[in-house]
Amino acid sequence: MSKKIRIAFIKFGGLSAGGTEKFLQNIAVNLPVDKFSVDYFYCNSAPYIGSDYTHADTDQNRKKYMEDHGVNLIKFDVKAKDINTYTHDWIGTNFWEFFDESKYDIIQTGRAGHPEYPFSKIKKTPIVDSIHTLGGVDNRYNISRVMHITKWSANQWIGMGGDKERIVYVSHPMEIQSHEGNIRDKLKLEGIFVLGFHQRDSDEIFSNIPLDAYKNIESEKTFFLIMGGSKLYSEQAEKLKLKNFKQLSHSAKPQDIYDFLQTLNVYAHGRKDGELNSTAMAEAMYFGLPIVSHSSSYANGHIECIGEGGRVLDKTEDYATELKKLMENREYYKFRSSEAKKRFGEMYELKNQISKIVDIYKDVIQNPFPNKFRRLYFDLVNRIKKMLYNRYTLLTYRKLKKILKK
Repeated sequence: MSKKIRIAFIKFGGLSAGGTEKFLQNIAVNLPVDKFSVDYFYCNSAPYIGSDYTHADTDQNRKKYMEDHGVNLIKFDVKAKDINTYTHDWIGTNFWEFFDESKYDIIQTGRAGHPEYPFSKIKKTPIVDSIHTLGGVDNRYNISRVMHITKWSANQWIGMGGDKERIVYVSHPMEIQSHEGNIRDKLKLEGIFVLGFHQRDSDEIFSNIPLDAYKNIESEKTFFLIMGGSKLYSEQAEKLKLKNFKQLSHSAKPQDIYDFLQTLNVYAHGRKDGELNSTAMAEAMYFGLPIVSHSSSYANGHIECIGEGGRVLDKTEDYATELKKLMENREYYKFRSSEAKKRFGEMYELKNQISKIVDIYKDVIQNPFPNKFRRLYFDLVNRIKKMLYNRYTLLTYRKLKKILKK
């Protein structure tokens, strides 16, 4: 390969501080500059038509991170995202004024899996998907490879109709600098066993389990600390009458996150919809924090990700028992802490993960669309699904119109 591989990263809200966005940002920053030419397309957050969900907006710290590393950022506008449409179309966008697929060898996405705008309009260039939540399946012909960040995710996706021959496995390439600071002195927590986690501010992912479990073990020598997260956590703490609890403001600054993590003894995690592969958990394992979490009716990829670096429990009482064991059994704590550090090296170490991703991109260039006839079959099924969806939508619209006329 004598010339650079030209790659376009495209993401709605692509400079926010979410896990999917960080995944793409870290790849874009760390690809070898002598082998890749990178353009990173992003927009700010915009309202959703058909949902009250609000995507995280551009984070200035993440933008500066990209700029400081020389990534070519290309900003486009979107006025709204219409999730009532089959491909969740962007309304009022000037994306196509900036993007021309013929200029790129590969398009890299980070998404939920379903057929989605603007990728639905990219017909020829090989697309490398990365799937970060299970929202559907897109088997169009030019989806070259589909990155899955856990085998659990891949198996669920195959069960939904995904083409298993396109799957490649990666994990989050984590860029973490050695850091010694914490906020124990500031919060007067010296000699205290501190549990907690950090999370984006979203009521949709609030979980009552961590604080319910903590209530069972709270003492003068314990403290529960949350950075960011929904206001529902503070409301829950008040209802539970927790004495040693504090919720800090959210921050996407790496140094603030590292200070927070090095204040904790245990990363006591909770999220209603579970995890496929959490960057927050990965950061915690880098610092040797044992992980305690709970299972979810939706996503349970975190069981696979943390390995022996922690435990994922089904019941609140079991969660509480695990927290107590980590507090009281020094040897057990050392074991989980050591396994957490080991797991980080296996799953998230930057150099190894970037090397895997570079190999995937090279393979795409050499053989963009393997299994031709299999692709044609899946592409046909994809088209039929879209046709049936559009027909159903049209019939529903006509019925509604008749009812309104009456």
